[in-house]
Amino acid sequence: MTQLPEISVLIPTYLRPDMMRRSIDSCLAQQGVEVPFEIVVVDNDPNESARSAVAEMAAGATVPIRYVAEPRPGISHARNTAAASAAGRYIAWLDDDEEATPGWLAAFWSTMQRSGADIVVGPHYPKLPPEEAKAYAARVHTRDAHAPTGTVLKQWDKLNGLFDKQRCFGGDEQPFDLWLGIAGGGDTLFFRRQIRAGRKIVWCAEALIQETLPPERLAPRSILRRRFHHGQITTFVRMAVKPAQPLGVAFWMAVGAAQVVCYAPMALALRALNDDRWVAAMGQAVGGLGKVLWHPKLHLRLYR
Repeated sequence: MTQLPEISVLIPTYLRPDMMRRSIDSCLAQQGVEVPFEIVVVDNDPNESARSAVAEMAAGATVPIRYVAEPRPGISHARNTAAASAAGRYIAWLDDDEEATPGWLAAFWSTMQRSGADIVVGPHYPKLPPEEAKAYAARVHTRDAHAPTGTVLKQWDKLNGLFDKQRCFGGDEQPFDLWLGIAGGGDTLFFRRQIRAGRKIVWCAEALIQETLPPERLAPRSILRRRFHHGQITTFVRMAVKPAQPLGVAFWMAVGAAQVVCYAPMALALRALNDDRWVAAMGQAVGGLGKVLWHPKLHLRLYR
């Protein structure tokens, strides 16, 4: 008799077969996991291009791997379908351009059991050459609470985590906003709702994942687009939660305006001097501008 999984590792994917294989391989290489788990790959390509690759990997795997098709476009559709398809009591997430370190799932599980948390989250780092590891682009794509394992977090916005399925995905509302599945920022709104609902979020420093970044995402244009959009989402989620937080909106708009005033002149001066620090300064300025221009009609669509 097949043992039911305690954890479902969910991997949404879209037209990235090689990266998807590496993501699955990193899950199959997990060490020290004390409970059974499954891997669920949700293919967001209407042509189901990942089906054969997943079937091939499932045939020789020691961990159950399931394929689920979700033809409706947008990462939110894929994530909502993935959560609904999970057989485990707990859900872990891994994007198809991410790889988990070997102790990832065991660290999450251990911290969840010790802390009694609803959500356990861990660090997210980009995979970059050593000479770029400390550059501004690396900092933009890094999420690390820099806290001891077991620390309770008041804020978080990155989906690398282990979640109690019933507590976090058991309501009538779809977990991930469909509009933000195209615009980006659905994970930020998801966490904001969990925080408003009183969920306990605990940090696990050992549960590291690494993201493969294509070169174009390290270019200043791409970095500044993401900083602008991150600013938009920072303010927007205060209106998207129920009840809305208009005072929070006003606060972040004021912060954003101050960022523009302080950092835009600095960025322009540094660029005129050919100083590479202009990108970081401009990142602060455009992030502030995004906080001011937060309305959904103005959102950039990062995942068109």
